[in-house]
Amino acid sequence: MKIKHSILILFILTTLGCSKDLQILEERIKAQAEKNNTEISFVDIKKTALFLNAWGKEDYYQDDINKFKDQDTKDFPEDIEVLFTGSSSIRFWNSLEEDMKPLKVLNRGFGGAHIVHVNYHFEDVVSRYNPQAIVFFCGTNDITALKTAEETVEDFKIFKNKVRINLPNVPIFVIGIKPTPARKYIEEEELEYNRLITDLAAEDELLTFIDIWDAMLSEEGERIPELFVEDGLHINAKGYEIWTKLVRDNLKQRFNL
Repeated sequence: MKIKHSILILFILTTLGCSKDLQILEERIKAQAEKNNTEISFVDIKKTALFLNAWGKEDYYQDDINKFKDQDTKDFPEDIEVLFTGSSSIRFWNSLEEDMKPLKVLNRGFGGAHIVHVNYHFEDVVSRYNPQAIVFFCGTNDITALKTAEETVEDFKIFKNKVRINLPNVPIFVIGIKPTPARKYIEEEELEYNRLITDLAAEDELLTFIDIWDAMLSEEGERIPELFVEDGLHINAKGYEIWTKLVRDNLKQRFNL
C-alpha cells in the first residue's frame, strides 16, 4: 500500500507540475539548492513549487483583507497622515502608533505579503485611506519565493505607479530589506533589490529609500540575532527601535517631528 501511495503522490505532483510557471519554479528551486550545496528530492521540488506557486497568487491573503474591510465598516480610519503597508514586519509592528507620535498612522501590513498582493489589494489597503505619505516594506518574501531582484522591483514599480495615479504627490518611503539571520542564503539578491530601489529613488523626488541594512549589523559587519525573535526573520522591540529612528528621521522631510 505504501508503494502504491507513493506512486500516486508522484503521479499527482508530476501531473500538477506541468504548467510553465511551475516548471520555472522547479528550475529555480533546483538552482537555489545547488547554490547552497543542498540536496533536494524530486518530490520536495514538486511540493515546494506547488506551495510557492500558490503563495504567489494575487488573492492568497484575501481573508486578511476581509478583516481590514470589516474593521473599516465598524470604524473607518479618518485623517490618516502616514499609512504603513507591506508584509509581516509591518503587521507585527505593534508599537507603531506610539513610535510615530504625534503622527496619525495606520498599519495595513498583512500576512507574509509579496508586492503583488499589495498591488492586487491596493484599493483596500492603501488608496481608500487617502494618506499624506506611505511607508512601504515588502519584497523579501518575493525573493524567498524565488523571484529575482529585478522581477521584484518591477512589481514595486507597479505599486509606485498605482500611487502616482490614485494618490498624486503622495511620497513613498521604502524601508529596505533587512539582514535577517534566517535568510543569509539570499543576501546577494536582497542587496540587489535594495540597490535597485536606491537607484529608483535617486530619480524620483517623491520616493525615498530608507536603508536599514548597515544599521542592523554589528561593528564587524555581522547579523545580530539579538534584534530578532526566535524565527530569525522578524524583528523584536530592539529591532523596531532601529526602524523607528530611521523612519522618523526620513519622515521629517514631510512632517514636523
